[in-house]
Amino acid sequence: MKSGFLPLLMVTFFVQSCNVQPEPWEFNYPGDDFKDNALLDLRYLNEDEAGMHGFIGLSEDGESFIRGDGEFIRFWPVNGGGSTRGMSDEELAWHARFLAKQGVNMNRWHGSINPSGKGTELFELDTAEVEAIWRFVAAMKKEGIYSTISPFWAHNGHMGGWVPEEWGIEGYSGNDALWEVMYFNDRLKDAYKQWVKYLYTKENPYTGIALKDEPAVGLIQIKNEDGVFFWTMQGIKPELKRLVGELFADWAADKYGSIEKAYRAWDDLHMEGDDPRDGILDIYPTWNLLQDVSGGTAARMADQTEFFAYRQRKFYDEIHDYYRNELGCSQLINPNNWKTASPAKMNDLERYTYLGCEVPAVNRYFDPGHYGENNGWRIDPGHFYQGRSCLKNPLKLPVNVKQTAGAPFIVTESGWNLPHVYQSEAPALISAYQSLTGHDAYYWFYITSVNYMEFPYFEFTRDSLGRHAMNRWTYSTPGGIAQFPAYALLFRMGYISQGETVVHEIRRLDDMWERKLPLISEETSFDPNRDQLDDITTGKADSKINPYAFLTGPVKATYGGDPSETYVSKKLPGLIDMEEGTVESVTGELFLDHRNGIFRFESPKAAGISGFLGHEGNYDLKDFSLETYNDYITVGLISMDDLPLSESNKILVQTGTTYRPTGWEQEPFEFINNGDTLQGFKIRDTGRMPWLAEPTMVQLTVNNKNIEKAYLLDLAGYPVREIDLRKLPEGVKLKLPPESLYVVLAKKRQ
Repeated sequence: MKSGFLPLLMVTFFVQSCNVQPEPWEFNYPGDDFKDNALLDLRYLNEDEAGMHGFIGLSEDGESFIRGDGEFIRFWPVNGGGSTRGMSDEELAWHARFLAKQGVNMNRWHGSINPSGKGTELFELDTAEVEAIWRFVAAMKKEGIYSTISPFWAHNGHMGGWVPEEWGIEGYSGNDALWEVMYFNDRLKDAYKQWVKYLYTKENPYTGIALKDEPAVGLIQIKNEDGVFFWTMQGIKPELKRLVGELFADWAADKYGSIEKAYRAWDDLHMEGDDPRDGILDIYPTWNLLQDVSGGTAARMADQTEFFAYRQRKFYDEIHDYYRNELGCSQLINPNNWKTASPAKMNDLERYTYLGCEVPAVNRYFDPGHYGENNGWRIDPGHFYQGRSCLKNPLKLPVNVKQTAGAPFIVTESGWNLPHVYQSEAPALISAYQSLTGHDAYYWFYITSVNYMEFPYFEFTRDSLGRHAMNRWTYSTPGGIAQFPAYALLFRMGYISQGETVVHEIRRLDDMWERKLPLISEETSFDPNRDQLDDITTGKADSKINPYAFLTGPVKATYGGDPSETYVSKKLPGLIDMEEGTVESVTGELFLDHRNGIFRFESPKAAGISGFLGHEGNYDLKDFSLETYNDYITVGLISMDDLPLSESNKILVQTGTTYRPTGWEQEPFEFINNGDTLQGFKIRDTGRMPWLAEPTMVQLTVNNKNIEKAYLLDLAGYPVREIDLRKLPEGVKLKLPPESLYVVLAKKRQ
């Protein structure tokens, strides 16, 4: 039996009840010519053109985005800019319209405009990449989709796989990655300035406007995934380490008056690599900074930590000033989006260094626990994975993030990546919890196709049995982008209330330099592309406040201030029941039973339920009730006319089950990773297209007297046929077709 589809007993029960044999249905997208008779098309939520009201700005309290005319705006973003490189102009225009129809109004270009590969000069740039960005911005703008531009990543794959010696970066050449180099090396920093000057100040030939003057560019990112508080800092080349030591010595001498006085402050603690006569102080590896120390060691480590924070923040402040005052860019600026070697001891340090820019961010995935050779980019037969639902592991929810008070907060890369089978829970959870907590944008990673990826495999990996490696990053899937409309609508319309702050921690900077534990910290996330470093293990974060607080309401931090002014809501203990395994939001609109894996949201204009509903089968909410034989399903009802569900004249009913390629095979398996025994699955066959969807087996009662018609929609949002309704005194009752994804309930014929 393939995991993710119904046990035979469940199917039998449904057959006996409904006299219908449900079969998995094939997910085949019909295409779209964007006619007016679509019953589901969210293009109207976007502006006629992105930026038509001016540049995106910040609300009075600094924590929300507003348009140029002062109206609040919420973003439902994706990562997908790089995938547009190979599209024709016609395909790109169609793609932008498709995204807008699904509810998208921000798209991130993640790439590198630096010169690429052997034989290049550092102060050159990749003009083809720049040209592709300009074309991308113009196409998205026409469909009311803003652009986020991330122009540099230190990963060696974004160097064209090669750092030429001609670049003149001491110690770095060949296939070296440039982690942390730009924070200390002025030559690389100056080259970066030259690259982005070209990108932002040259006229975009597709719009006639330079990007610096383009309000359709909603956000500028300085750089992607790099930082001095991550493990890669202890792997820098000796030449860079020497430069860092020189800069640290200058900083210490400036702080204390001389290096000799610095030594006295450190109880005369010397390190092997110190050379004070030559103006060099050695630095501790990242691992050492996470240990408990005392005396002179503690004092010296605190100064090294403060120096690292100073240096990283100095870089971001300088580049922010360059964009704003030298290039004349009017956009909001995000410095970076990275994590640290210890969420508990270092995440606040990382966020502190962002304070000179307007928008802090992080990249944070809900990982499937996927193991095997080359698992960072592909899924092979023979790989193992755990594939747990976030509903039963909610501390891993990517938006469980301590936000910086007085600023918006965004997650610039995230998703439930393949081989996850429980993807349909993701948009519901993210939409609801970012609404509750005030997160401002969550960028789904990665849109890889014009619509749905017709072949999510790598052709060149075909083995002797005809099996292919699967793309593990694509979100152009039935469990991915197909699940957007209901929850993009919910989030962008503000149907779930933001809660009052439940925790606001005020931190002393000295405590942060000493890497003291905060009151609350984020659970660690795992990213197989970056976290598989030798001899490094990461434990659960130590927190004095129950980390389930992230699921109750906003959690914020202020860096620099009096810790006695920290606020913790008195309501918090009553919202978390560890014995029962439940968490309720401070607003009363969200409820999570993480023991059984069931999430419920209820507000006047939106309601839904997600998870392992076969546990009980019958569920009653205020505005609807359902009976289901699906072991796992997500069902959401969203008002489409901004009226309460009980009064609405048009309601979207969206369902999501589980989706697997035809012929996918796996078996339960126990496997060993770093000495730990893990329960999960061994993949035997990655299958082929089309995707197969577990049938929807739901009988729905909706408490709305206005509803007279029900329509099953196709995968492009057009009506296929009417569904029989039974009128009740308080509403209607209907059985959803097995092939349901989108159903519209309406007052009159549509």
